[in-house]
Amino acid sequence: MIDSIKKSNVGNTPLMPDRISNDLYKEKIPTDLIDDPEYISKIINQFILDSDATNVAVEKQVATGKMYNREHIVDALTHMQLSYKPEYIPGQEINVNTDSFKSALMNSMAKLDNVSVPKTMNQIDGKTIEFTEMLFGAFLRDKNISHVIKTLLLSLQIPIIKTALLDKKFFYNKKHPARHVLDAIAHLGIGIEDQENTIYKTMSYIIDQLLKGFTNNLSIFNTAAVSLDRLTVIEKNKHEKTEKQTQELIMKEYARQYVFSELKRYTRNIEIPKPLQVLILTNWSSLMFNRFVRFGKESIEWRESVGVLRLLMKTIRPVSSKEEWLALRSIYKGIVSTVRSCLDETRQNKEKIFVAVSNLNNFYLKSLRNSEFSVENDEEEETVDVNILESLSDDDQLEISTDLSVSSRGEGMPANTIPDILEPGSWFEVFSDYSHPVRRLKLSVVLEDQSRLVFVDYMGNKVIEKDVDIFVMELKHDQSRLINDHSIFEYALSMVILTIAAQR
Repeated sequence: MIDSIKKSNVGNTPLMPDRISNDLYKEKIPTDLIDDPEYISKIINQFILDSDATNVAVEKQVATGKMYNREHIVDALTHMQLSYKPEYIPGQEINVNTDSFKSALMNSMAKLDNVSVPKTMNQIDGKTIEFTEMLFGAFLRDKNISHVIKTLLLSLQIPIIKTALLDKKFFYNKKHPARHVLDAIAHLGIGIEDQENTIYKTMSYIIDQLLKGFTNNLSIFNTAAVSLDRLTVIEKNKHEKTEKQTQELIMKEYARQYVFSELKRYTRNIEIPKPLQVLILTNWSSLMFNRFVRFGKESIEWRESVGVLRLLMKTIRPVSSKEEWLALRSIYKGIVSTVRSCLDETRQNKEKIFVAVSNLNNFYLKSLRNSEFSVENDEEEETVDVNILESLSDDDQLEISTDLSVSSRGEGMPANTIPDILEPGSWFEVFSDYSHPVRRLKLSVVLEDQSRLVFVDYMGNKVIEKDVDIFVMELKHDQSRLINDHSIFEYALSMVILTIAAQR
């Protein structure tokens, strides 16, 4: 992997950098409350029961026939399950109307009970429904969930209300399959922006099957959870495969630019002799490209390739002193041998390599022979076969170009100050311009040297590149925004608990 390119393999929640306002992360889940079951139980019970005498009063009212019992309520909810089709409307102040829903439920129970004047609903069941509706209200206020997914979640409103009525542990059991279904839908739909999407249609089908089959057997949520988990694995594999191909293309383009900049740097103001142009500009540049891609720019292999290039550029210039002539004569065989052995390890055409290396050897011999500093009978002088890679100084090997003319950042943010929030694998709402809506995209690649960010869609295809400085400013001004891929149920539960606690 290229050291200066960060690629996505995980979707961990990034930490907030000091330089970015904490308002960007104001939706953080208060996990200390969620992890305290006694506190949650206390608040919920206070909300639903109000007093210890409530249970006794409810039992008396049900016994006298003035109230519907829970069985009647569940039957009525089942009757409404397929016909009740709420839809999320962005910008609408109230998308979950508890009073309206309770009224529709009472009318449904009256029809089933065949009475003209509806009975009343006991407080426990009414408050349980109200608490569940509050959870759905929190879902719809959660900016991390896309609009189309909120509509999909609303279709589960009645099944979740029935679950809350049938299972007393629903609000406290973190591993409850119904909670898992809600979280899985939000996670799968994190990058979904329209209802024509295949993933959306598949999730909608799974929910339709649940709505058609759910009476009072909660095991149906296990079936839906398994289907959603299977879909998650399938889509994850497809996304990763496409994203990997996208990253490889980005990496290769980045490598091409970087190699070009290094060639430009070391060949600047040097006229490469025609017999050596193929060797340096084709054969050796190909070797550098492949070493950069395979090993990265901090690797020994890459540094060696740059060191040899630098040495080639130094030794193909005209000899200007006797010392230079003697130095060239002592090392040219080592240079030729090193170039040959390095190129032989590549997949380049062997015949062309042989010709290119022979041209290099002949060039050195001609330079030595025709130099004004050539000594008589130089063939009798002692020559040393030097291992060039071992003889390169630390400066030769470690110097990495900072003059990237193809990706100059000017006075932008240094690579080592890229905020932690810009972690590959994180999802963002990404601003493009005022004539287009923001897109829900995943940060896939960080080009640190160029201070560029590459975003992909839910399929793993590249959508847009952003300069780090510009994107950070967009985050500060709330034009772009971090999407927290959290448990939507835990977040909603925490918000409702906080609201109730504050009111009390």
